[in-house]
Amino acid sequence: MPTENKRILETHKLHCKKLNYDTKNIELALKEIKEGNIKIREASKKYKIPRSTIQDRIHKRAKPNVRLGRTSVLSREEEMEIENWLIKLAKCGFPRKKDDLLDTVQNIIKEDQRRTPFVNQRPGRRWYEGFMRRHPILNERVPEGISKSRAIVSEQQIRKWFQELKTYLKSINCEDILQDPTRILNGDETSFQICPKTGKVIAPKGWKNCYDIKPGSEKETLTVLLVFSAAGDTVPPMVVFPYIRPPREVIESMPLDWFLGRSDTGWMKSDIFFEYIANGVNNWLTEKQIQKPVLLLVDGHRSHLTMELSEFCDNNKIILYSLPANATHILQPADVSVFRPLKVEWRKVVKEWQNREENLNKQLTKATFCPLLDQILKRI
Repeated sequence: MPTENKRILETHKLHCKKLNYDTKNIELALKEIKEGNIKIREASKKYKIPRSTIQDRIHKRAKPNVRLGRTSVLSREEEMEIENWLIKLAKCGFPRKKDDLLDTVQNIIKEDQRRTPFVNQRPGRRWYEGFMRRHPILNERVPEGISKSRAIVSEQQIRKWFQELKTYLKSINCEDILQDPTRILNGDETSFQICPKTGKVIAPKGWKNCYDIKPGSEKETLTVLLVFSAAGDTVPPMVVFPYIRPPREVIESMPLDWFLGRSDTGWMKSDIFFEYIANGVNNWLTEKQIQKPVLLLVDGHRSHLTMELSEFCDNNKIILYSLPANATHILQPADVSVFRPLKVEWRKVVKEWQNREENLNKQLTKATFCPLLDQILKRI
């Protein structure tokens, strides 16, 4: 009996299989029938459209461009916006993954408080497969992994990246940006140890018990996000603290034009990155009266590029473009020209602070971090 029920169920599924057809084919079929070239049965076979669908359209029992079945979670316009977002990011060197797409849809659903059958309002495999079928211009590809042996960058690869950048800027009529260093920006994040190692100590040969008392925990780190222009200007930084509600002494220790990021982990997140671009970088561009559009080069591995951020940058003429994944140690200006000397200076400043007589019994804390970092940024 169970076997018979299973056979009936499979037969039912076979007969109830949903047919996929292009709305353009419906219009072509209706046109040929209207002109008397073919009959309904022939049109159904030729264009692989159910006869009932053609008859409904002929007798105006169904509206054009309306699909039968369950209501879609997103409108056609919303899905096209997502498609365009995915294509644009891929062209700029930021190809998104399946989880990025599902996270984006989940955020839209939660923000609008839409009712869906999804667990935790997050689409599943079936929705994803349906989305990919509805947008055949998109395709899943396995990203190229970069091994250590291939990480050696050739001159040809660098020239290719520059040529692709020029081609992209030319396609959006923004090639003139490359002639103005004030309009070329680079942003990156780095981690600072609050109490870094400050060097070796001298002791008798073979002596093992060598200690250096630290003014705080070596494991404590803070994330700092900085943006620089090719003209040498610096956007006030954002420091990300591992607090949802930072202590008053931390807030009061920050320079007035700096930005405070709040994160339960202390790491950079997409909402914090958006806040810095929107309230930090964009406002700074306005204050400095820098001509737009501007080019903002960031690491291609960055996972903080949400659809909301892309829309904001489009509306405010900020062009996000990726540095080549295997050449950031050469082409990442922030890494090469700023962060390395900045961290060397940071170790020196911590050592100086530690050696001051008034600080001998004090600890370096998160509230001490910003004033010391501000000293370094003002002199490098």
